[in-house]
Amino acid sequence: MDSIDHYGEGSSMDRGRRSGLRAVSEPPGDVLALGWSLLCGLDSLEDLARWRDEIIDLHRELILGTSAVPDIASRARDGDGSGVAHPTAIATREALAAGIERMRDNGELAVDADPARLATGLTAALQGGSLLARTNRDIAPLGAALDLALSYVRSHSAR
Repeated sequence: MDSIDHYGEGSSMDRGRRSGLRAVSEPPGDVLALGWSLLCGLDSLEDLARWRDEIIDLHRELILGTSAVPDIASRARDGDGSGVAHPTAIATREALAAGIERMRDNGELAVDADPARLATGLTAALQGGSLLARTNRDIAPLGAALDLALSYVRSHSAR
């Protein structure tokens, strides 16, 4: 039987369960922002592949606890910063769409490629793959999700 402690938060066992669940279920928004530098100049499929590699490397560091950015790693583990996750995901999708539009405009993607749709798929792969990777403490699901999304974008290649 769990008891309420003097802070009104339940037993320490309950707090541990709640914080552990929060750390897994709420994506760390800063992780999405870490790949931002490549997204801002995205204008080729090669750039998109480099972004994927950077995201994988950053997640590997965060998930395995070898992060070069300990403040972000600790926020991810503690579940702090969840208020940033949703707006960052929107900004990520918008930056991907702008990059995909540039790829279409420069002739790398077919004229009928839909930047908003492709960016939504990439963002969903990033978020879902990130959640699976953190839940399982294994990068493979994130890599698989991003690879599938990237191959779908490549299927719209004009070359």
